[in-house]
Amino acid sequence: MWLAGAVVGAAYGVFLIAVAVSSPAGAALTGQFAGQPVVKALMAVLLAVAATAHPLIRERRWLVAALLFSALGDFLLAIPWWEPSFVGGLGAFLVAHVCFLGALIPLWSPSPVRLVAAAVVVVSCIALLVWFWPNLAEQGLTVPVTLYITVLGAMVCAALMARLPTVWTALGAVSFAVSDSMIGISEFVRHDQLLAVPIWWAYAAAMVMITAGLLFRRSSVQPAELVR
Repeated sequence: MWLAGAVVGAAYGVFLIAVAVSSPAGAALTGQFAGQPVVKALMAVLLAVAATAHPLIRERRWLVAALLFSALGDFLLAIPWWEPSFVGGLGAFLVAHVCFLGALIPLWSPSPVRLVAAAVVVVSCIALLVWFWPNLAEQGLTVPVTLYITVLGAMVCAALMARLPTVWTALGAVSFAVSDSMIGISEFVRHDQLLAVPIWWAYAAAMVMITAGLLFRRSSVQPAELVR
């Protein structure tokens, strides 16, 4: 199911490339067919199904919830003709990041290198917020976007600090932040969809890598951890 999710995410990315090539530069890539919101959300749903096999019950609950809320966010952001869709999608992903935090915080294992990486993330989040601020104020989105960037930054820092057998979750969290940064640039700076294709590919890679890091090579846990 994890592989199926990765394949579906890549296939949707190829579809977006094809639409972008045949559309005017910066045109919206959503609304191409009636079922597009469902197809867009399918990758996260398949990853959530894969996560149900995770042996660590505590992580499984948080991870499945995070992926399902991500699927909801994907669905909502694929229906931009509905006025509350952006704020609704933002809220769904906000909850998803809180759930990712629930899975990652107990794995906290700081080191000097990880602390430096986390500091870079914090500075980057502040810089983005300053850049977006004029348009946020104009659109009345100052509070929700500030809250979202704060929680996103916390999730990325938690992933960087997590004690896991691979770097995939950390790389995935950074890729998630890159994707969301491009969404912010599109919405609050450029006001077009020119970055829609790289946004999806960065996001799809993020979801696949975050789940891979939490699911794979975790079979050596102690029995007590399996039921925690």
